[in-house]
Amino acid sequence: MIETPHLRIVPCDDTLYDAIRMGNNTLAKVMGVNVPKKWTEFRDTFTPSYHRWKAHPPLRDWWVYLIIHIPDNQLIGSCGYKGEPDPNGVVEIGYEIMPSHRMKGLGFETAQGLLLHAFNHSSVRKVIAHTVAEENASAHILEKLGFVQTEDVNDAEEGLLWRWEISRK
Repeated sequence: MIETPHLRIVPCDDTLYDAIRMGNNTLAKVMGVNVPKKWTEFRDTFTPSYHRWKAHPPLRDWWVYLIIHIPDNQLIGSCGYKGEPDPNGVVEIGYEIMPSHRMKGLGFETAQGLLLHAFNHSSVRKVIAHTVAEENASAHILEKLGFVQTEDVNDAEEGLLWRWEISRK
């Protein structure tokens, strides 16, 4: 688990993946938190994520996490890594905060938690992220954390993206 001043970032395990598939009421009971109807924009990705996680045990620390906002004990999004560090020590982060909790510093806190957690592993030398190729909240968060935009990437599914990087100091 990753803890920040306002967030508890919980790694998904068998129980949480099952609860997500069973619906928000089950997830609320299992986690002991409030689960709003639209806490994620990526519900369709949890089943394939589970199957990949189950088939590849090294993903256990490097996959999907759920974000709990501690002050109101509410699930507010998901985040995580796009796989374990590669042979060069590079790992990619991603995160989403539900609209009602945006613009409150929680995206920054989530990204910072993921970054610190990654660099607590000696094998991680660099953390990367991708955003749409325009000035936006995610780009601002990454800049504030010290990430540098390094290149434009043309993604087959998402179009033009900016690649961001930060290296271990």
